[in-house]
Amino acid sequence: MTGHGHASGSHGELSIDVEVRTVNNRFLKVSTRLSEIIASMDPKIEGIVRESLRRGTVNVSIRVGNSIQGHAPQVQLETLKSYIDQVSSLLRESGHAIQLELGSLLQLPGVLASPTYDDIEALEASVTTVLQQALSDLNQMRATEGNSMAQQLTDGLLQIRSFRQNILERAPLVIDEYRRRLETRVRSSLAELGHSSSEIDVLREVLQHSDRCDIREELVRLASHLEQFQQSMKQSESQGRRLDFLIQELFRETNTIGSKANDATIAHDVVSIKTVIEQMRELVQNIE
Repeated sequence: MTGHGHASGSHGELSIDVEVRTVNNRFLKVSTRLSEIIASMDPKIEGIVRESLRRGTVNVSIRVGNSIQGHAPQVQLETLKSYIDQVSSLLRESGHAIQLELGSLLQLPGVLASPTYDDIEALEASVTTVLQQALSDLNQMRATEGNSMAQQLTDGLLQIRSFRQNILERAPLVIDEYRRRLETRVRSSLAELGHSSSEIDVLREVLQHSDRCDIREELVRLASHLEQFQQSMKQSESQGRRLDFLIQELFRETNTIGSKANDATIAHDVVSIKTVIEQMRELVQNIE
């Protein structure tokens, strides 16, 4: 589920700014961008995110202000001089000329170093607090989107129930129509041969056809899955994976109904149900 959360805070003279963005993903993937002063918090931050979120690609950006007096990055002169000496030595040996730019040199590893912070544990506690605020802000936005998705899923359930009712009412008529067509064909064929039809033989064939196209169990299971889906939506815990499983079961039962019924009218309703299920599947894959 997509969303954005933001929170700001401070710890003494340091400013803390946290931004959390999420995009849809069936699984949970966490990426972080942290200021160097809190780089060691990476595993802890991912753990906090995983406690709050279950699905989605999550990008966490945490900036700890270090531009104020006394906390600006320090140029490591010995490291910088070592880089310059090595490059100069290579240039003398190769005979090539090159212009060294200070901006490029400052970007080399180890040239700029953030100052150490005496009470890192207290800073990490402050960062954790601001991160949790950002996650709360994110979840509020996702909850709003979730309510909209829940309404769409509820509408989908109502549509499927309506199409299922059509199939339930149509199913008995399929057998009656098949029996009439069969009797007509058999009697017509036997009359041409000068024989009479046996009611028992016709009834036996009708019963065999009835067994082959009996969809009562599939309709019962379809209704059960619809009820489970609706109940799962009401749960407070994350139900994304369960809803995903139920969507698969709804599609499987619907597909079986279509293959067994052998009726154009039922097939039309089956196609309508599949269309609704696909729309619901896209929504469910983005639900935690």
